[in-house]
Amino acid sequence: MQRRRLCCHTCPVRCLLVDDNSAFVETARLLLAREGVVVAGTASSIAEALRQVGALRPDVVLVDIALGDENGFELARRLAGAIPGTERP
Repeated sequence: MQRRRLCCHTCPVRCLLVDDNSAFVETARLLLAREGVVVAGTASSIAEALRQVGALRPDVVLVDIALGDENGFELARRLAGAIPGTERP
């Protein structure tokens, strides 16, 4: 089944993978590609992920909750706060 972007019917979904485990990143890349998802980039830290999101503008960000000494939930909160209408009270 081919996954599609919301913008049009011919563009594949573009994903940023954020994980500090290179073996997982490669496995996820293969599984996502099998489903028609393009892995636009990867990151292994919050700072790197934020730079990649700004540069690549992916449709989806797949985030590991345990990024070494960092917390994937913190990255998710920061990303959600960057989208209008998703700010927390």
